[in-house]
Amino acid sequence: MSEYTFPFNTCETPNKNGIAQPYSALFNLINCIIIFYFLCKTKTYYTFLLLFSLLCFELFHSFSHIFHIQGVIQTNITHLLTYCINISFFYLFYSYTNKLPSYEFIIYLLLLVCFDIYSMFKLSVVFYIISQAIIMVSLLVYYLPLLPKFIQASLYKIIFLIILIILLFLHLFSFKTPIFI
Repeated sequence: MSEYTFPFNTCETPNKNGIAQPYSALFNLINCIIIFYFLCKTKTYYTFLLLFSLLCFELFHSFSHIFHIQGVIQTNITHLLTYCINISFFYLFYSYTNKLPSYEFIIYLLLLVCFDIYSMFKLSVVFYIISQAIIMVSLLVYYLPLLPKFIQASLYKIIFLIILIILLFLHLFSFKTPIFI
């Protein structure tokens, strides 16, 4: 795996004693409470799995702001949780539409996963953040015609937000990590 040190000072300056980044941790814990509320209200298994995977991701994110984990453990766990989210998205789309993807789309997703794994070991963090986002957007675009109209109408907003988040990551990592390691 490529050596990567998480930039712990991007959100707020870490404290040496107590909670490392209290404001970031508080914000993420509020997100956890909101996700947990909706998790308790869900009536379908596939929605429960998606919300549960998002909650696990956000809980670990909160934990990461409370206690900084040195080395690649934090990155590996976050990456694994992102796979759980994308698998949950796929299961949600499949369960909602009752449609399996085409063989071509499955091959496309497998190629993206291969690139993601390659980038995890050989490239910088930016590449596997982008590859995970591409997997998520690809699932959304593939199943879009079968989804409700309000989701179809929100596609551009969703893609815009994903691109915005990636650009923020690129900005955070631009001077801290080389693109190719």
